[in-house]
Amino acid sequence: MRGAFDKLAEIRPMLAKGPETMLHEDEFLTTDDLVPVRRQGAENRRRMAMAELAEIFRDRRWQQALDLFHPVEEKLPELIEPGLDTPVREKMAFAMGQLGRFDDAIAQLKICVEREPDNFYPHSALAYNAYNSLFASNNREVFLRGNPRQARIALAHRHFAEAQRLRPDGVTNFYRQGMLRHKIEDKPREALPLFERAAANWEALDKEAQTARQQERKNYIKALYQAAGIQLARGDCRKASRILKRCLAEDEQSDYISRLHKYFALGKIEYHANRLEAAKSALLFAQRCRGRQPIDFVFELLARVYLGLNNPEKALAAIEQVPVSQRRPYVRWTEADVLCALARYDQAKSALDTCNQRDRRSRHKGLIRLCRISYLLGDDRQAMAHAREADRFFREKWLNPCADALFWLAVSALRASEIGAARGAAMELRDFQPGYPKLDRLLARVEADGGPHALQS
Repeated sequence: MRGAFDKLAEIRPMLAKGPETMLHEDEFLTTDDLVPVRRQGAENRRRMAMAELAEIFRDRRWQQALDLFHPVEEKLPELIEPGLDTPVREKMAFAMGQLGRFDDAIAQLKICVEREPDNFYPHSALAYNAYNSLFASNNREVFLRGNPRQARIALAHRHFAEAQRLRPDGVTNFYRQGMLRHKIEDKPREALPLFERAAANWEALDKEAQTARQQERKNYIKALYQAAGIQLARGDCRKASRILKRCLAEDEQSDYISRLHKYFALGKIEYHANRLEAAKSALLFAQRCRGRQPIDFVFELLARVYLGLNNPEKALAAIEQVPVSQRRPYVRWTEADVLCALARYDQAKSALDTCNQRDRRSRHKGLIRLCRISYLLGDDRQAMAHAREADRFFREKWLNPCADALFWLAVSALRASEIGAARGAAMELRDFQPGYPKLDRLLARVEADGGPHALQS
């Protein structure tokens, strides 16, 4: 009997092996799934890691999260083979983004989107880190220039598009891509439909869905604010006003956007619509919401409103709220306008001279104002000098002639009896910007004063 059992023991492995079996493994089932102990252990480890990370993130201990779990290949190797590491990588990328390590975050998220191309979250996170890195570059916190910057912009757009494909009813990714177009690429025309889509998506949600997705409401309100600003820049005060008033109503309790900036925006819209009393009220309210931050932009626009209301004394009082050392060029230009309204021309010229000494970007605007003041005071040759300098600066900075400078050079030269200079400037302006205001009158004067062939090429 013992011999029979021994014989059976010899042949059991052969019986167990049996004939060769064809296995049909795929993404849904593998042989490891039939013996799930190892996978269950990896899943348990992942759950423990995610719970620990949740606690660490609550306290914003980003570096501790990285110290414990990055790199995932070394700290949690058991998650790699069964492909359970993606959620941990997403968390690592989030911590890296919080620490400004955008390149590292993007590298982790690229692994995630490659593993799970139809997962909304890593696409959204990758786009957000690319977007954040570009704003950090604008603030000189990181270096991104030339081709790397363009590649980063393209990366952000690609993954915003993927996130929008996966969640077409979302708000945040449309808003952020709008900001990318508007603030990074300076393309407000392309940004506007994205802001409008973000707002429309939120408004299409029922109350229950809005409550469930409350975290997106902030970006809905910000999309309204940005859309109003773009509509104003396009000259559509009616649409800008309607959108901003919706923003004000929606943000009345939350104040996701500061009251200072919302009511300044309202004042700006009312000013451009020539509703000056309404503009004044909005700006005075904005002034009361100032907090500790500088509000020179509010005082400058308020001064222009008071000028429109024919009250230059109050306009000057508004400008004087801005300390002299903090008056940026646009404040100085309005200060000069106010002083001219008060017939204090020498002080206006002094303000502009001080401004021009420091202005490296828009000096031509101060020079044109100086030209006009000199022209008004009868100093035609000084007016010509200011106009020539404005044109020279503009061509050097922007590689185009300055239409305002050409006009005032021609007008000043005409009155100074410098017919050749007047003719040259007028003809160049005619070729460069034929619709310039009062150009037809100038051309007629040049022709009359310079003879019948004055305007021939």
